[in-house]
Amino acid sequence: MEMPPPYPPDKDWSELVLAMIGSRYSVAPKRLAAPGPSAAQLQAIVEAAGCAPDHELLRPWRLVRIAPDQRERLAGLFVAALLERDPAAALEDQARAREKAFRAPELLLAVARLEPAHDDVPAHERYVALGAALMNLLLAAHGMGFGAMLTSGHSLRSRRFAQAFATGGGEVPVCFVSIGTPLAVRRRARPSAQELMSDWRHGASDA
Repeated sequence: MEMPPPYPPDKDWSELVLAMIGSRYSVAPKRLAAPGPSAAQLQAIVEAAGCAPDHELLRPWRLVRIAPDQRERLAGLFVAALLERDPAAALEDQARAREKAFRAPELLLAVARLEPAHDDVPAHERYVALGAALMNLLLAAHGMGFGAMLTSGHSLRSRRFAQAFATGGGEVPVCFVSIGTPLAVRRRARPSAQELMSDWRHGASDA
């Protein structure tokens, strides 16, 4: 059944949409403070992620929220993953690993789901779908006045993380999503369209 457009068809939304996209920026977790999104705002942010393209409706990703009362456990996990990688890690490095768990008032883990296999939706398409979902999420958070950033690292690829977050076969922890109120902003120059796009030139070698 066809649905009517979710916005007035006689209104040009392009200026508003492009302005919001163009003003978005990443804010490092250490520069994100309370307040974070409310429960209702977080629900809206996650549902915005669910509006991303999803070939064959496989839902090839999921999000795991790390609540405030789970941050201590996450801190221990960061340290354990560090020691798994480097048993001789200095105490200072262990302290820095612990501190990562307490940044930003809201913290999510994005997990890619690569199974069940589907002939028409290979793994790289599923990662693209997750990326689109995360962009929607970041834009929704930005539109509400929050800062956010995606972060990854060696710990996410450790056996301990896979066990702790119950990522089974065909699931890959990809990145954390930190959300909060920005304390400071560091903007960077954006590439131009000319730097990002070129025309296809059909040549003799393509014949």
